[in-house]
Amino acid sequence: MPTPGLRAFPSSANTRPPTGGFVDRTAGGDRTFPCDDTVRAEETTLALTTTYTLPRGAHRRLDAMVEGLIRNPGAMIKASEVEAFTRTSSFAPAFDKLPAAMSADDFIGALKLAMLTESATETYAVTIEERATTYDSPWLGRFIRDLWVPDEDLHHAPYRAMLMSAGIAEGELDREIADVRAKMLDYRSGDTPVHLTAYGMIQEYVTDNWHGLLGRSLRESVPAAAHLANRIKQRETLHTIWYRDMTALQVEANPRLLKHVAEAAAFFEMPGKSLVPHLEPNVPRWLDLLDNDFDRWAKEITRLLHQVCGDTKRSGELIVRVVEARGTKVGPLPPRLVRAVFDRLGPHGYGLLGEALLERAGLGYLFRDRRQTESGRAASLPSRLRGMVRRWVADQIDLGMRPTEHVEPEPAAPPAASAPASTVAARA
Repeated sequence: MPTPGLRAFPSSANTRPPTGGFVDRTAGGDRTFPCDDTVRAEETTLALTTTYTLPRGAHRRLDAMVEGLIRNPGAMIKASEVEAFTRTSSFAPAFDKLPAAMSADDFIGALKLAMLTESATETYAVTIEERATTYDSPWLGRFIRDLWVPDEDLHHAPYRAMLMSAGIAEGELDREIADVRAKMLDYRSGDTPVHLTAYGMIQEYVTDNWHGLLGRSLRESVPAAAHLANRIKQRETLHTIWYRDMTALQVEANPRLLKHVAEAAAFFEMPGKSLVPHLEPNVPRWLDLLDNDFDRWAKEITRLLHQVCGDTKRSGELIVRVVEARGTKVGPLPPRLVRAVFDRLGPHGYGLLGEALLERAGLGYLFRDRRQTESGRAASLPSRLRGMVRRWVADQIDLGMRPTEHVEPEPAAPPAASAPASTVAARA
């Protein structure tokens, strides 16, 4: 039975960070440059004032990474792809082959969730650009404005076209999009560039999977719609990798930034929670209806975080810092004491915990299991004992991928401009 105190990457519904919001301190001269090879900026939005510090060489590497991505971004979604779907395809067959137990209203809601959260590109961009400016990280602002925004700009359009083909009034959809774009994003996962890139990596991974689930559900009934959903998924996969690599480069340059990665993971919330609160409570149920594989989520998000950390020691430290950031007890022990114990154990303690995390996620092949030597003989007694302890610790870790809370949304009357989704589906 997993121990709640060792929940590695828990759902965000249970805890809020101590503080939130954006604090711009650059006008007051708070950003400092203490030596020739270091860029440092003050950050005050979490519980304690912390510092974001990167060697200038790391900034140059990040600049070069972003420049390379801008030069070769791959095939973005084009308006002509959406126009071709509108001209040649009907979405009506989708309602004849819905996933088991999924109603037409639920499916329309899942499509609207994709459309509306993808329509808020400018909201996300402003949130990140403000912080990139505050932390004197032009590479991040340039990545967002010159690459990410143009790439994301049309990701809502295929779902708008599908919903219109299903009979939803264009005016209704445009009003809903305008309402979402007018909202402020309640972002609470930390303001430094490494907070933002770690958050972006997780958020893009989850978004990638949402598009994949919709694409899979449409594969047989409306192949053209499935193709568009999977085209978006492919772009989100690239975004996940880009954010992963930016985060890994920052942690490699300054391992102390690992605690910021832990904060981003500990307080992670999908943007839909604040932008589409009328739809977000349905997501856990829709994930089940769409047959989401939570074990695969656990494995792949663990792999991403391990790649950011770079080795099992940092992966183990990440778990402890997530627990500490959330203020979660491990059994009777307060989180600060847990970290103090692991700090005393040093690399061996954190390394063992990192190996246990990988083993729990089915990624044990990423480290060498020393139950046998290379010659095939039994490993030494200390190695075998370490393996026994590691496997016991792995059994205590709850990766926490499945949402644990579900709040029933308040019933809302359908807009006068259109019929309920079930009626639209029946007409189709």
